[in-house]
Amino acid sequence: MTGPARTLVTGATGAVGSAVLRALNAAGRPAHGVSRGGVPGRDHSVWRMGEEEPPAELRRPWDAVVHCVADTRFNLPDAEAEDANVRPLRAVLSLAGRNTHLVHLSSSFATGLEGDVSSPARDAYRNSYEWSKATAERLVHAERGHADIVRFPIVMGARADGHLDRYSGFFWLPAAMCNGAVPALVVEEKGLLDIVSSDDVATHVVQLLDGGPPDGHRLSVLGRGDGAQRVGDAFDTVLKALNTWRAEHGVPQLDPLPHVTPQQWNRFYLPFAEEYLDRVQLLRVTAFRAYQGYLSVTDPFDVTVRVPPTREVLYRSIRRWAQTHATSARRVPRPWRA
Repeated sequence: MTGPARTLVTGATGAVGSAVLRALNAAGRPAHGVSRGGVPGRDHSVWRMGEEEPPAELRRPWDAVVHCVADTRFNLPDAEAEDANVRPLRAVLSLAGRNTHLVHLSSSFATGLEGDVSSPARDAYRNSYEWSKATAERLVHAERGHADIVRFPIVMGARADGHLDRYSGFFWLPAAMCNGAVPALVVEEKGLLDIVSSDDVATHVVQLLDGGPPDGHRLSVLGRGDGAQRVGDAFDTVLKALNTWRAEHGVPQLDPLPHVTPQQWNRFYLPFAEEYLDRVQLLRVTAFRAYQGYLSVTDPFDVTVRVPPTREVLYRSIRRWAQTHATSARRVPRPWRA
């Protein structure tokens, strides 16, 4: 591709958007990034999507728009989740012309409790994040005659070194293990933890753009599917990554957290916690509850693009998190006492 960039990447400073931007530039597809923050420049614009009109430099024809904006927090109130994950999409759609190739990045969890995104009912989804991502997919179908929708599960760092431009979402886990924020891991013994690297998503986006827009709506689901790590094995990988880094830096080793099933936790441990734990401990336990559903997924995702094995991706990503969050990674957890 030569001449001015005619591919727009939203969320360009985020964990996925920044990887997509780098991959496009490396593939000879210079792209223009846009985000809520960052530094304005020739190849980057600042725009609070859904809250204000787009800057003048974005009001031009685009060959392709890759929409990466997402707030992955599970505990947002519904209205805030909609503002974060649906309103920006509405704003971006106004920039996409009839022939623009739209690539909308979604989530494997958008299918909620019923296995698809068709229901607008809030109780069809575990949380506001899933509900808002499903709403966004339905909006793409309603507003665009053709588009790519790409779903993927939890995102880790680059395959080579675990690098992410922004560590959020799942990275509550290493932080919680180091600071003692949770007393146990609430997981299903046969649960699967499907992850992809940021490289996997970025490479797939480049391939989609190289192939041109689909005739209608094309869905890609990235992941390991039934080849994903078991939850227990994944936590062993996380613990190994943390403890090897801590050993290199003279920090005491972390002990494995006990595993309890959701049934055990909600029936026995949680009532005890609500009666005997102090306010700070109870806040930690309550915050952790939002993640229980994702550590108890026993049915694999039906993937259309199976990514390479991810054990080393997880290990390198956790070590890279420790390297870039050394203060948190050095903390020594205090025992939980009622």
